[in-house]
Amino acid sequence: MSDNQKYQRFGKYLIMDHLVDGGMAKICRARYLGEQANKLVAIKMVQPQYSNDEAFVRMFQDELNITFGMLHPNIMQVYDYGKTNGQLYTAMEYIHGADLKKYLDRLKEKNKVFPVEISCYIISQVCLGLHYAHTFTDKLTGKPFNVVHRDISPHNIMLTYDGAVKVIDFGIAKANTNSEATQAGTIKGKLSYLAPEYLEGMELDARYDEFAVGITLWELLCSEKLFKASNDLAVLKQIQACKIDAPSKKNPLVPKELDAIVLKALSKDRANRYDNLDQMNRALIKFLYSQYPDFNASNLKNFADELFTKEIEADGSKFVTWGNVEVQPYIEEMKREESKTGKISKKDVAVKAQVEERIKIREIEFSAESSQSLGIEIEKKAGELNDTRRLARASLQSPKNAPSKSKTPSSTVKKSDKEKTASRLVSKKELESTEKSSSPSIIIFIIAASFAAFAYLQADLVEDIIGINFRKMVLGEETASRSVSSLPTTKTTPMQNISNTEFHEGEVVLSGVDFEMDVIIDGVKTEFAGAPLKVALDKDVTFIIKKNGFVPFVSKVKLTKDNTSAVINVPALDRARTGLLSVSLSYSAGSKLVYEEAGQKVERELPVKDLPVLEGHYQASIINPILGTEKKVEFNIEENKKHFLE
Repeated sequence: MSDNQKYQRFGKYLIMDHLVDGGMAKICRARYLGEQANKLVAIKMVQPQYSNDEAFVRMFQDELNITFGMLHPNIMQVYDYGKTNGQLYTAMEYIHGADLKKYLDRLKEKNKVFPVEISCYIISQVCLGLHYAHTFTDKLTGKPFNVVHRDISPHNIMLTYDGAVKVIDFGIAKANTNSEATQAGTIKGKLSYLAPEYLEGMELDARYDEFAVGITLWELLCSEKLFKASNDLAVLKQIQACKIDAPSKKNPLVPKELDAIVLKALSKDRANRYDNLDQMNRALIKFLYSQYPDFNASNLKNFADELFTKEIEADGSKFVTWGNVEVQPYIEEMKREESKTGKISKKDVAVKAQVEERIKIREIEFSAESSQSLGIEIEKKAGELNDTRRLARASLQSPKNAPSKSKTPSSTVKKSDKEKTASRLVSKKELESTEKSSSPSIIIFIIAASFAAFAYLQADLVEDIIGINFRKMVLGEETASRSVSSLPTTKTTPMQNISNTEFHEGEVVLSGVDFEMDVIIDGVKTEFAGAPLKVALDKDVTFIIKKNGFVPFVSKVKLTKDNTSAVINVPALDRARTGLLSVSLSYSAGSKLVYEEAGQKVERELPVKDLPVLEGHYQASIINPILGTEKKVEFNIEENKKHFLE
């Protein structure tokens, strides 16, 4: 690494330095470890003891429920969240700047005050961000979140050095999505920024934040705190009395028109305040450009450059150093760690699929005397020699040369060692040469044998199409009328013996499946072309036959060494009766709805809207694998009706 320093890796982020070390959490600057991305983020890392505290996890999830879906230029964006090394974390937009409290402190050091026009512009941007939050709705249901920030103060308003304004920290925000109500007697927010209605126990709405915005604007204009006293009780009495001087009394540079805007926002009776922060923003913008027509947003950047010159230069040097850090070793370390935990990239999955590729061809010959199958297999394995294939051919034996102990049609054929399946390794060139020199009769034989196998195993289907039952032709009426599933239990073919002992597999024949149906075996969709399906022995295997608009058919089969095959007769499917399910945005990103439908486990990423679900009563779970949370829910689905799950 270029700076010869070892940095701490935290999951998929590389910690560059610490900004804040708190008792409950610390905030760090970090680089996102991506081969195709180069981004600085801020990571809030919750201390392990709080990461496992149930009440804190609920509060953490409440904040995510509110902020994860919000996207506004005046609100800090949340990119990611999860749990790494036992610590909850959120990865957020890195705001290269300082909060308003630092601006106020720096101005005091220089014996200066906030320019009136810049104060108005900052607060107008805060109004825009908060109004967006106050009116934020679940886009899938149209239900409002009714967010109230409850902690607006100079600490939670950030100004980037480039001149942008960001509202941060919705940690104690009130919303419909909160998991539990605030307990009586507890105070949420900073004491000096509470509104009178809070002390009166009234239900809070957007006008509560408006009061805190009014306090912040007053303090910017006056360069001092509005509510201050020697103790907390005295501060609470000041808030309750709500006797507020006009800003111009403290700062003669403040015009009377601005006094009116500030005092309206600070009305004790919230009915006398602006109806919402959009109205307050409009009043501020109208005042700003009527009094300061030449004002431009870039003035804020120039203001920051003047106040924080040293910090901006120092950060610029740090960023260049961090940009020169060789991140590839950390990325490789992360990939090794993921591979150990079973997390494999899409690229790795593709490579693995190539390594495990198999090509199999089977030839089946039916004898009127033995009714046995002889197999041909060609396998290609990546990982062996690149241009090498393994070719295993079964010697084809005519019925007249086959030795037998009985002349009855059902007698078992016993083969000599020379007649058993032979294997040899051949190069790709040899195989291609062999394939080119093969006589057309062999190709015709393979096609004919494949058709014969299908016609024999799907005799009823073929009879419906062409009027000939091949099973009856081979075995006769009496034998063919027996259940196909009973045949292998009494007489096992050589190929079946190999399957049972070597591969531990049996065969299941599906009857009544049409081309519009999906065949799902143990949760995996399987290509089905009419041939018997291989399944493991001594294992319960679930078959689900699905067709759009119909109730799925479910059947379970367990094959054994004594019973290596079975037939599943799929009946005519009943037409499905479904309703529609929607789930709100109140659940944090990454949450899933898990339930069982027609014998199959269903997982759906939340939120969902108008999801077709079969009629019935469901006991389900809403889980978040990242946070490790689970909530039990129940819902009823009625035909042609919509159901909304809170």
